[in-house]
Amino acid sequence: MTKKNKVAFIGICSGDKDLINKWVASGDLPNIKNLLETGLVGETTGLPGVYVGAHWPSFITGCTPATNRVHSWEQLRPGSYESYRCKAGDHMQKPQFWETLSAQGVRSCILDIPHSRVSPDINGLQTVEWGAHDAAYGFHASSDALRREIVSRFGLHPVSGNSDADRPIGELNRFADELVRGAEMKAELSEDFVQREDWDLFAQVFTEAHCGGHLLWHLHDSKHPRHAEAVEAGVGDRLRDVYVAIDEGIGRILERLDDDTTIIFLANHGIGPKYNADFLLPEILIALGVAAPADIPVEVPGAIDHVDDLVTKAWQKLPQAFRDSVQPLRDRVRGAIHTEKTPPPKIVPSEGKCFFVRNNTAHAGIRVNLVGREPNGQVQPDAEYEAFLDELTSDLKGIINLDTGKAVVNEVYRCDEIYDGPERDHLPDLFVDWTNDAPIERLCSNKIGHVSGTYSYCRTGEHRPDGLFVAKGPGISAKRLPRKVTCIEFAPTIAELLGVELPDVDGRPIHELLQAVKPLAEQRQG
Repeated sequence: MTKKNKVAFIGICSGDKDLINKWVASGDLPNIKNLLETGLVGETTGLPGVYVGAHWPSFITGCTPATNRVHSWEQLRPGSYESYRCKAGDHMQKPQFWETLSAQGVRSCILDIPHSRVSPDINGLQTVEWGAHDAAYGFHASSDALRREIVSRFGLHPVSGNSDADRPIGELNRFADELVRGAEMKAELSEDFVQREDWDLFAQVFTEAHCGGHLLWHLHDSKHPRHAEAVEAGVGDRLRDVYVAIDEGIGRILERLDDDTTIIFLANHGIGPKYNADFLLPEILIALGVAAPADIPVEVPGAIDHVDDLVTKAWQKLPQAFRDSVQPLRDRVRGAIHTEKTPPPKIVPSEGKCFFVRNNTAHAGIRVNLVGREPNGQVQPDAEYEAFLDELTSDLKGIINLDTGKAVVNEVYRCDEIYDGPERDHLPDLFVDWTNDAPIERLCSNKIGHVSGTYSYCRTGEHRPDGLFVAKGPGISAKRLPRKVTCIEFAPTIAELLGVELPDVDGRPIHELLQAVKPLAEQRQG
């Protein structure tokens, strides 16, 4: 194998391209601005229907969910109506791309790529969930000694794991401070690790924008119904502060890279107001007569219902040193609350023609109760199945927001038209792409009549599919890529830059980037 380059991958999980461009123009993000002005710039788009939960697993494997299986944090167990907690690292059916690189002698430093697992045979070192939005495992490292060293020298990230909780504005302000401090700590750790040796591949992902985008959106968005809370409390745009801290961290990493390194910067998908109708999907399916309603018991709130809120409030008041020491215990408590306690189902999957399956919330997932596939199938395969999908698609597209008169569904994707692979049976049959253009309270159509409800969860921001990337380094000139790329193209691109071809992946390398670097590589080999 001839190594063609050294690569540094720097990501912002849920880094919104519109916010980035806005704050680049205002001078708030000088380091990202330099990348945009001097590198190969391209736009990215999410995998249709599944981009939120599927992005990082698909980035890691170079494969779509139909090949690697993972599309959401909770997934249907085929052949049943049961769901299971899908930890991407445990359930991915393809190797993490740096494992293939390791087998070919590539030395890698992989820090906190979301939804990854520790690779036991990595040629280099790795951390998992030191600072993460979607925590499945808690903080681990490629060796116990490395984990102890990080805790001793840098401490634990102040925000790691599921940070969802209803917070009054003052606590949200402190939460933003923790995200800023976390980005600063991540920069310090990254500076140290990037200099430890002359890595073939260095990777770090800033996840603070993901947490901030979900919970701080209304502090940024003056049109959001809850923005008045920030104005009354005199709290500014804390989401901007998080991005500024990340930009400063990126700058610190870039300063430590030599001129022979190819830099790939990725802001994978964006964030905006959370206005979709996903929380009303069971009611919609029931109103359409295609799902069977469940008898929902009246529950008296118990102690566990208040634990998370109380823990969060108490946590904010503890000394930082103590918080660092008990962070692992806190992650386990929060994980138990959020993954084991789920709301009672509103529909009976086995009794209707279809049922909803978890697909995060930016897109809805619908599974047909198909004869021969589901235990108590109600819809026959082939012609009846196709006709049912046609009618349901039309009915969903006909639903409007009664307060705006506009459709609430942007598009409905058929899984079999966009995904093909050995793990397809783990996916929904339909993906519903919501419009997300206004708050949702009242829906209507000639088929559902009227359906209403109030969104009450703590998140005010939701994902958007579009992102951006920049490649900068030897042989790469400043230009714009005339097409959009997806997450499955980065693993084979990085591998080929390092002289390795990934076998059996769905993605193809970004040839425009490789063409720019190839002449320099040939010159070095000569």
